[in-house]
Amino acid sequence: MEHQKSDNLHMLEAVVQNTEMGKNTLAQILPMTGDARLKAELIRQRSGYQELNQEAHAGIDACGGRAQGQSAFAKMNTRMGISLKTLTDKSTRNLAEMLSEGSSQGVMDCIKCQKDYPNAAPGTRRLMQRLQAFEEDNRLRLEQFL
Repeated sequence: MEHQKSDNLHMLEAVVQNTEMGKNTLAQILPMTGDARLKAELIRQRSGYQELNQEAHAGIDACGGRAQGQSAFAKMNTRMGISLKTLTDKSTRNLAEMLSEGSSQGVMDCIKCQKDYPNAAPGTRRLMQRLQAFEEDNRLRLEQFL
């Protein structure tokens, strides 16, 4: 039972961190695009990240834990990386490529997390699987902008 609680908290925290990364990245990139179709897609993605993030926070609260979220260093590192990659190219293609790479990384993180925390409760695992499917869908939707 203790392993399950620990695995639950770790997996839920991973969902929080992944979704915060998505929300923070989109908050930075959304103002850069003038493409109405891409903007609409990014707003849809932001909404999905917010929903999954809230569910993970509720799960952590139910387990008696406290979400840590993304570290200040991780946030700063991401902001600087985006700033560098968009310094000279804010094209729709470049923004979509960056976001697609991020979603691919998100999928890999979801897969690793599921292997790292095999004792997580079924509901927690389903939330992680939904996040993985969401990331995969995001990547596919971004392909139209490449």
